[in-house]
Amino acid sequence: MNTKIFLSLIAIIIVSLTGCERVKQVIVPDTPATDAVSTVKIGVIQPSGYYTGFAQGAALARTQINDRGGVLGKPIEFIVMDNQGARLVPDAAESVRIAKTLIEQEDVVAILGPMFSNNSIQVGPVVQQLQRPLIPGSADDHVTDAGDFVFLVIPTTSAHGTVMAQFAIDPSELSAATAATLRQTESAYTESLTQAFEENFQKLGGEVVASEVYQVGDTTFDAQLTRVKAAAPDVLYIAGVIPDIHFVMAQAKEIGIQATFLGPGSWDEVQKLFSTLTDNAPLEGAYFTADFSPEVLSAAHFVQAYIALFMTPPDSAAASGYDAMSLLGMAIEEAQTLNPTAIRDALSNITNYQGATFISQYNANRHPVKSVVINTIHNGQVKLYKVVEP
Repeated sequence: MNTKIFLSLIAIIIVSLTGCERVKQVIVPDTPATDAVSTVKIGVIQPSGYYTGFAQGAALARTQINDRGGVLGKPIEFIVMDNQGARLVPDAAESVRIAKTLIEQEDVVAILGPMFSNNSIQVGPVVQQLQRPLIPGSADDHVTDAGDFVFLVIPTTSAHGTVMAQFAIDPSELSAATAATLRQTESAYTESLTQAFEENFQKLGGEVVASEVYQVGDTTFDAQLTRVKAAAPDVLYIAGVIPDIHFVMAQAKEIGIQATFLGPGSWDEVQKLFSTLTDNAPLEGAYFTADFSPEVLSAAHFVQAYIALFMTPPDSAAASGYDAMSLLGMAIEEAQTLNPTAIRDALSNITNYQGATFISQYNANRHPVKSVVINTIHNGQVKLYKVVEP
């Protein structure tokens, strides 16, 4: 029998016995073939209540890519899912469920997000098993431990903590001899940041005189701050998110703590930073590390485009989303296929990327080699203080 006729009969038998759904399972490969799709689907895991600039930055990059003709001649389509809902913070189990849905049901080529390191650490094994590139908007060093399909786009927590410790103790900067820390507990991000800050501060000759913790949802910090005041540190490193950090600084000022307030990139949420307190005086003079500053000249093209589209200045989350989508688009074009392994390999080999930020290369752990920004709050505005090169 002619081979083509035989195969056609087999296909008819499959339809009659098991229905169209079985045919779909037979003919649709695990990885979408370029010529079999009308759009290139990218999943986005975005919490509804935190760092919404991430999805917006990614949307800007998608718009620019699509305006240039898309990738492989196909427009990019986003499948955006919320991993927070009515919860106080994004949920790791929900992030895992969403990641599986995006890959197994939506057949996405890759996933951008999630934002919180606890979520990304749990999603990592899923994308590794199902073989889809993941570029989250989180920073904990261990996010990429799941395997070679996971890439960070922002400096690691160890980089942030190290840079701030060096800045605090530098005689030409804050010249701090003593430090206290206050961190949100049960968070991979804040735990890793604080560990890096404390270890490096002590290694450089400083003394950590108090190390305090608080729980998610806490709004009063009397006991912790009373102990911090008694220790009289030169600087207080606050590893938390908005609005926690505002309440900490306001209450610290109320009880007379004189320390300079320091923090990480989680402070950089432009929509909330100056809208949480009725009086932002407690924030004045604080410093925080960040992944991005709109004042860096090389980011001007991104800043202008973002403001034109969203009518507000971008923050670090927006820059991360923009870079994540831009890098993914570059990798797909370089790979010239939607095969996830080829896209992963192309991501690994990207060098001298200039988008919202500059990435010279990826290291062996798929961490970006890039600068860390130190911002300060001055006259009710976030101002670039300095850029620390890697």
